[in-house]
Amino acid sequence: MASTSQIENGSNLTKWGILGAGAMGWLWTYYLQRAKIDTLLLQRQNTSYRECIIQKDNIFENCRTSAMKSDNPSLPTIEALIVSTKAYSVRNALLPIQEGLISKQTPIILLQNGLGVFEEVRELFPKQPILILSTSNGAYWQESELLKITGSGSSYLGTLDNSVPKPLKNILFNRLKATGLPILLTDNILKKLWEKLLVNCSINSISALWLCRNGDLLDNPNSKEIWKRIVLEGVEVMRQELHQEVEPSEILSLIDQVAYKTSANYSSMCEDRRKNRPNEVDYILGYVVRKAYQQHLSVPTLETLADLLKFPENSS
Repeated sequence: MASTSQIENGSNLTKWGILGAGAMGWLWTYYLQRAKIDTLLLQRQNTSYRECIIQKDNIFENCRTSAMKSDNPSLPTIEALIVSTKAYSVRNALLPIQEGLISKQTPIILLQNGLGVFEEVRELFPKQPILILSTSNGAYWQESELLKITGSGSSYLGTLDNSVPKPLKNILFNRLKATGLPILLTDNILKKLWEKLLVNCSINSISALWLCRNGDLLDNPNSKEIWKRIVLEGVEVMRQELHQEVEPSEILSLIDQVAYKTSANYSSMCEDRRKNRPNEVDYILGYVVRKAYQQHLSVPTLETLADLLKFPENSS
């Protein structure tokens, strides 16, 4: 086990755990290994290793990592833990680990879409260093063992409280930068999260309802009109939460950029609906609606979309 001082100073961050063996878990396993960081995939299966084929552009590479069931009491030392599960699965996925399987100084890095997960994890780990990595990198399974990496852009690393010592934050940032991905350290991660939240409210919701690729929304005047309504409602909530001015035109421009860069992709919410799986609507549209209620703001478009996309199992 690494000592407290080693972890706080970031001097021994050589093995990273990845909680969740989905597309995002494998994407970060692949990039961390490129940075020569040893990885351990924590999963539901009881296997000692996992492997898959990674397709990036037209290059195919084999990716192999050690693996372990996440509730294994013999879990080795993990110097950093990336949580890559869907937002609605985070709490249950972390419960076994909460029982002392990682050091209280081990940093937890959250990758989830939407907002609200940080508060749930903080409740489970009151004193743990918790960071958020807001990323626009994406991947999807073309076949059961073939992962295609799609979409690229800047990622932002930050935290919503003062739980992370500055030396540790810097070493985590430098480790992530070593992957070759464009990653920025920010003191205002909440603004980045809200920007991405409104992008997801716009692209994910409409693509999920229409079961289409992101790019199909770009030339559709109906989707553009709905985006405007979403943004006008969402920006009012965002302004109240951040206590600063936000221009709707900037968010609309960002939505266009993301839809263009990911034009060939199906959004995660669209994929969930296509495969009849639970989705993250409660952490995306639902989160904005709940905040609007607290602020006594009317958000009829967001409320309607949230109701339409709520997975049946979560409906009252």
